[in-house]
Amino acid sequence: MQYLMVLLLSAGVLVLMVGLVLGASYGLGVFLHLRADSGADLAYTDPCASCRADRDWYDELPAWKRNLVAAWWLANRYRCIAKGCAQQ
Repeated sequence: MQYLMVLLLSAGVLVLMVGLVLGASYGLGVFLHLRADSGADLAYTDPCASCRADRDWYDELPAWKRNLVAAWWLANRYRCIAKGCAQQ
């Protein structure tokens, strides 16, 4: 019984840590993207323009920053795919 409790506690801590890392990565990505945003809203002219601009911004980041904002990038890709803007 104690073994099962320790196993469940370990699994819970692991899930919380993964959630914390993903949340921090997403938050950092949003912060860095908003900070680097030029202020021009391209979404009104072309629904996929913002997706292309986000991809260009992400491609210009150094590799270590890409790793830090990976959760934001994945969430952004899913949002763009939902809008119908697949990789172009």
